[in-house]
Amino acid sequence: MDSNNKYEEIKNNPALKDISKEKLDLLLSYVTEAEKLKQNEVMPYFLSITKKAQAQGISFNDSETEVILSILKKKMSPADIKKIDMIKNLTQMITKAQRK
Repeated sequence: MDSNNKYEEIKNNPALKDISKEKLDLLLSYVTEAEKLKQNEVMPYFLSITKKAQAQGISFNDSETEVILSILKKKMSPADIKKIDMIKNLTQMITKAQRK
C-alpha cells in the first residue's frame, strides 16, 4: 500500500474523525517508517515514538493509540503482540481502579 492509500485509510478511520492534521501527519509518518522495520524492531520503535511524541507535547488518546497499534501489529512478532495486549489490559485495569 502506498503512502496516499495509507493516508486515506488512516484519515477515513472513524476512530480518528476528530484528530488534528498535525497528529494525523505524525501518525502517517510513524506508520510509513514502521513498514521499513524488521519484525523485532517494531516494539522498540513504538516505545520510541511514544516518547518522542510526548517530548513534543503530543499525546494520543485511546482510539488513536489503538489505530497505531493495529497498524504496527501487522509487523510485530506474536510475542510482541502478546506484550502489547498485556500492557493494554493492565492499563485498562489501572484506569478502572482509579475511577472507583
